[in-house]
Amino acid sequence: MSPQQWALLFASAAVVALVTAGLAWQRRERTPAATALAATMAGAAGWSAVDAVLHGLASDAVRMLYPPLLLAAVGVIVAGIHTLSRAVADPSWRPTRRRFTLLAVEPVLLVVAASLPATRELVIVGHGATGSDPFESITLGPLFEAHTVYSYVLIAEAYWHLGRRWRNATGIFRRQIGVLLGAGVISTAGNATALALQTAGQVVDVTPLFFVVTGLINCWALLRLGLLRLVPVARDQVVDTVPDAVLVVDPAGILIDLNPAAGRLLARLRTHLRGQELVGRPLADIAGQHAVAVLDRTERLDGHRVAEVRRGLWLDVRDAAVSDSRGRALGRIVVVRDVSEQQARQAAVEQLNSRLEEQVREIERLRAELAEEAVRDPLTGLHNRRQLDRALAADRRVGAVDGELSVVVVDIDHFKAVNDRFGHAAGDDVLRAVAGVLRRTARDGDTVARMGGEEFVLVLPGVPLERAVERAEQIRRSCALLRHEVDGEMVSVSVSAGVATGPAGGVASDRLLEAADRALYTAKASGRDRVVAAPGRRVALPSPTPVRSQELVHGR
Repeated sequence: MSPQQWALLFASAAVVALVTAGLAWQRRERTPAATALAATMAGAAGWSAVDAVLHGLASDAVRMLYPPLLLAAVGVIVAGIHTLSRAVADPSWRPTRRRFTLLAVEPVLLVVAASLPATRELVIVGHGATGSDPFESITLGPLFEAHTVYSYVLIAEAYWHLGRRWRNATGIFRRQIGVLLGAGVISTAGNATALALQTAGQVVDVTPLFFVVTGLINCWALLRLGLLRLVPVARDQVVDTVPDAVLVVDPAGILIDLNPAAGRLLARLRTHLRGQELVGRPLADIAGQHAVAVLDRTERLDGHRVAEVRRGLWLDVRDAAVSDSRGRALGRIVVVRDVSEQQARQAAVEQLNSRLEEQVREIERLRAELAEEAVRDPLTGLHNRRQLDRALAADRRVGAVDGELSVVVVDIDHFKAVNDRFGHAAGDDVLRAVAGVLRRTARDGDTVARMGGEEFVLVLPGVPLERAVERAEQIRRSCALLRHEVDGEMVSVSVSAGVATGPAGGVASDRLLEAADRALYTAKASGRDRVVAAPGRRVALPSPTPVRSQELVHGR
């Protein structure tokens, strides 16, 4: 082929490499691998362009500049391949300034050596090194040979990283890495072939032609396979950094992988295992029979099992089966989260709620007691006038079912004489004793109240007049039997009672109470220690008169 034809081929290779570099550069923000690939292909474009100019122009100036320019392009390619392999093998990897410096030292020194007349022949002889034409055979110096060995060592390391990543990758990411490896091997194999041919006397470096194939493959991968657009996330940036413990167990229950969080959790569970190799051992031995048994007994809710595997240590466990494409079980992935703090907070909240509920119940009890005390007479414990009015109003509605409502007013005879002779303390004892009699004779639904002083009232819903008088008579007799010891002297009192009965809803409660009070007044005026009923069954009559019949009037 003529020099012009070689120049055209090399120029085409430069264009293909430059296009690939541009496509990679557009994706540089997603991953450092894009910048590395762009640099690699830019170096390939530079190598091809230098060869195109050398064969197209063949001037002395070009021949003099060819060795250093060629070596600069080679240095960029080698550094780019090394960086690309590390970035693809570990998407979280980022090149440091120190690494860039180390990668640049050898190419810079070699370019300087190829540029200086004193050291130029130690690098390369021919292609301008001694003023020869481009088709003159070349001789590679010792520095070039050392550079070749150094470059191939870096490239071999790069392919080793890519190969490891390819073996562990899956799906489209595996295909992407395979494409990069294939394209890189083609260029490397082409360069090795070109070096062998040049050593044997071939004057044309055909390496750039292989860059055409490499560039086309990488262009296809960038455009069709999503190379550098779909970037995998490294395992150590996901599984190894999550706070949850992740364990992989095979079908036989053997632990085959775990992340650092799982190692820390297992060390808490089984302190004697700290520092030991856990992979390859049965999970039951590592986690402990007790923890495994507790989890097995725990009910699964929404895919979770939360259990206290050790005092104060609560675990939230989720697991999922893993199978291959044929459905064969490969094992289980177990994700464990330490929820001890959440459980402690929940227990504290529940305890606080329990205490609050107890306090609310106590407050309700105290409120009820206060409400009850507000309607109770503090001396006798009977209801007071306020509660009596409420009971009268309510019992008139209840009495509407039974037809009648009776009221009994009871008064202690000569109570002032008791207070004057024996003192108020003795009077209080008498009041409490009479109140006790009234309380014991009351039925469910009856209301017993102290009106004030020595006067008491019973509200008897659904009780007719005759039965109300019988109840009043029972009270009178029981009070007459009471004996009170005061300063060594036995004191007895009697009571008088007035009874009034009215039809439910037929008369206002205050009128019913007034009728019973007038009947009491009659009992007092008739000699005391007796029961008097308001005349007739209708309390609306003008004025009550003593009932002298044996059933309704009783005296000494």
